[in-house]
Amino acid sequence: MKKKRALSLLGVLLITASLASCGGPSSQDGSPTDTASDPSGASASGTSEPAEWAPNFDEEPYTVHFQYLVGAEQPGQAAVDAAVNELALKELNMNVELIPQTGGTWAQTLSMSLAANEPMDLFAGGSDSFGTFIESGYILDWSPYLQYLPDVVETLGEDINAGYVDDFLVGFTQMKERGYQPGLIARKDIMDELGYSPEDFHVTISDRSSYDKLTELFAAVQAAYPDMLVLGGPSTPATYGVDLADCLGNNFGMLDDFGQSTEIINYFETDNFRFLCELSRDWFLSGYLSADAATTTDWGTVLVKAGNCFGYFTRIKPNADVEVKSQTGYEVYTIPVSDTVVTSSFSVNAMVYMLANASEDPAKAAAFYNWAFASQEFEDLINWGVKGVDWVENEEGLATYPEGVDVTTVSYHNDFGYAYPNQFAGHAWEGNDPDIWEQYKEYNASLLRSKAFGFNFDSTVVANEISACNAVFDQYDNDIFTGSIDIAEGIDAMNQGLYNAGLQTIMDEKQRQLDEWLAEQEG
Repeated sequence: MKKKRALSLLGVLLITASLASCGGPSSQDGSPTDTASDPSGASASGTSEPAEWAPNFDEEPYTVHFQYLVGAEQPGQAAVDAAVNELALKELNMNVELIPQTGGTWAQTLSMSLAANEPMDLFAGGSDSFGTFIESGYILDWSPYLQYLPDVVETLGEDINAGYVDDFLVGFTQMKERGYQPGLIARKDIMDELGYSPEDFHVTISDRSSYDKLTELFAAVQAAYPDMLVLGGPSTPATYGVDLADCLGNNFGMLDDFGQSTEIINYFETDNFRFLCELSRDWFLSGYLSADAATTTDWGTVLVKAGNCFGYFTRIKPNADVEVKSQTGYEVYTIPVSDTVVTSSFSVNAMVYMLANASEDPAKAAAFYNWAFASQEFEDLINWGVKGVDWVENEEGLATYPEGVDVTTVSYHNDFGYAYPNQFAGHAWEGNDPDIWEQYKEYNASLLRSKAFGFNFDSTVVANEISACNAVFDQYDNDIFTGSIDIAEGIDAMNQGLYNAGLQTIMDEKQRQLDEWLAEQEG
């Protein structure tokens, strides 16, 4: 299987190089050739040689439905919609219906849209849904359309393999960090005032007392600002405890010790998980989290931006502080809460862009995605808004607010490049180093690699058990992660429910597939 994929990708790369050297085919009258409706790429003469896709401006424009993540509903959305349509119509002869979704509504809205077979071509989906989406017929295999994706294939390289389940190519990852490091985002002004700096914190799961410094900080913030929410959003270190393991695509059966083990375990029975949840419970009872932390749909960025929240837990990366400042208007510190970062199939494919089964022309949708992946203008539009209105380019070649505009008055601004096809094609925001994308590459090269990197669990054979376990997990997860309920009772009840729902069956199947995969790698 691994060899087959490698040959497939090599073939696409060779085709790309060949087309680049000869300029690509055209019709006899010199007009562009549109082969997108035929995924085989066969020519009119019956040959099977792939042809370079080019727009046909003599036909009716195809409408692409593109779902993507935004921070909130924004007044400038209509202007962005119009600008994207103008650009795509000019360059592709395609109309684009952008489908913006906020983090709080994304998962539920997506599931309902797919189940209802609503118009959709491209959307971002999580790796925990791979098996469900395949089994339900919600998505198409990207493999037959790789010839329309030369820029994607060339840029992602071997990382494409993280998007496969067996020989089914589920989706493409984004250009971003390849490992997840949990961390605290904290307002710089308040930390400075209270005499704290990031260098005061050396948090690691191997020394549980190192978390005491965080508790000390939160107590100091609460004492100085008794009316301020110390920790916003629904996340705590327990939420990101899975980053201490390799989850192998879902919550049910993981590899401990940052993926350096090859034995599948129930992570929710580990001492590390219980410790992190008990820590959350202490913080909750101390009033550092909101009373509705388990049910809130407000992200930490939204609460910090509102002005009465000190910080929140999330996953951090090289330029997280700059990103958060552009989202909230506040300078922040980033404090890692793990000293080890693992790269795994999940950290590469946790969210990928998928091809919807509802697409009326998958090949055109693929051609659009390749264009979106390579287009600086498109990336900038969906991330920063309309140039000259929502952002301008400064002397360093970075994006910044126009004169007289700031985070409180801008009509459109996301800074969600990590969730878009290729933020490296677009402008970085002011405050970043001009070479920030090179820094990302160096960061990715430094990560600890899981022993199961490249393995993707085919969950379709245990789809019923996973569905049942998800129902149990959803019943308890946020209550436990935020410390909103008694931890001992909550963890015991959740684990009992998971085993009753088929957890052991899932773990056994994961172990079987992993053992087979490991044997193939050795062979």
